[in-house]
Amino acid sequence: METKDFVDHLFSEYEETMELRDFKEELLSNLEARIASLAARGLDKKEAFEKASGELGDISTLADQISLRKKQEIFQDAYMGMRRYLKPLRVALYVIAGAWVILGAVIALVVYFTGENQSALEAFWEPNKKLVGSFGILLAFIPLAAAAFTFLGVTQETASRYPCSQKRGAWYALAAGILSFGAFLFPLTYFSTDRGLMEATATLIPCFIPGLALLIFLLLTEKDYLKPWARARYEKEVRISREMWSDPLIAARFGMVSGAIWIFTAGLFILLGFIIGFKFSWLVFVFAVAVQLAVQSMMMKPRS
Repeated sequence: METKDFVDHLFSEYEETMELRDFKEELLSNLEARIASLAARGLDKKEAFEKASGELGDISTLADQISLRKKQEIFQDAYMGMRRYLKPLRVALYVIAGAWVILGAVIALVVYFTGENQSALEAFWEPNKKLVGSFGILLAFIPLAAAAFTFLGVTQETASRYPCSQKRGAWYALAAGILSFGAFLFPLTYFSTDRGLMEATATLIPCFIPGLALLIFLLLTEKDYLKPWARARYEKEVRISREMWSDPLIAARFGMVSGAIWIFTAGLFILLGFIIGFKFSWLVFVFAVAVQLAVQSMMMKPRS
């Protein structure tokens, strides 16, 4: 039997892939070199072939791994990739919503920096007035984009979850629009009035609270959209998380780190409040939440 025919026969039951072809070529080259070496020692061609082929051992395990890896790549591309679920119309809507956000952000920046450069409007473009103009622009753009992204997101099928109905998606979009409207109306009112905090807080009643209530209702009445394989994986992760947090040492360590983060944040909030004003010092709590989540994420990594 020719050496090439022998190698082809070894892998006749496996899927022909680029990785497998490369492996076969390398194996053929090594096999021919080994046969030539044995022939140089005095063995005839048949004996050299039998001895060299016998030295290969069991290569079926490696062939299985190569074939399985290729099948997994095909499965990932065909069933797990987002391209399978994104239709052209939906992609276009995502692009339009994204462009709408960028347009609003650009206009808001233009409004903010234009007042700084035009001396004729210095009396009007005070620092707070520039912020009012910018937040006013964002108020006109962001809520609509937030509603669009929310609707597209919850009605989007993915590899791990089924989409919700368009009617329910519309309710989610309404909640997101109301919440984002209130989120931008709050600073707009805060910087545009003398009694900033009091009147800004009052805007939460007609805007933020209804949107939050609607969102909570939707989440509490939501059904499970996870696909079977994703649900099984989620249940496994929950089980691992419970086992980890049941460890008293890890729970105590996380409690001490969390306490240190929030004590430091409270002190920094007071310090910055006196230095730059309490209008802006509250932002440290945003960073504190981010640090808290990062610490929790690191502590939830699977233990070896």
